[in-house]
Amino acid sequence: MQNIHLNTFQKSDFDKAFDEAFEKAIIRAFKEYLNPPKASDPDMFSRKQTAKKLCVSLPTLHDWTKEGIIRAYRIGNRVLYKKEDINQALTLINPQLKRGGKSC
Repeated sequence: MQNIHLNTFQKSDFDKAFDEAFEKAIIRAFKEYLNPPKASDPDMFSRKQTAKKLCVSLPTLHDWTKEGIIRAYRIGNRVLYKKEDINQALTLINPQLKRGGKSC
């Protein structure tokens, strides 16, 4: 954007600069709205990716997030999950050996 000097300030210059800046801001906002930025970090996953990775439905993932089983992060209107939080939510099952009888 051009620098406008106050000592040579003219209203028409200000109006033109303002209109250009406003137009650029509106265009940028629409582009971001229509094409939201994707998580560029390979350690961040969308809701759909996380649900697929955990083999659960989106409503189940939402319930787990509300219950605090897995942590989520909001960026604008997007919900993302960190890889380390997904792995932390997975708990190891330690099976105990049964003695005698059937093990079904």
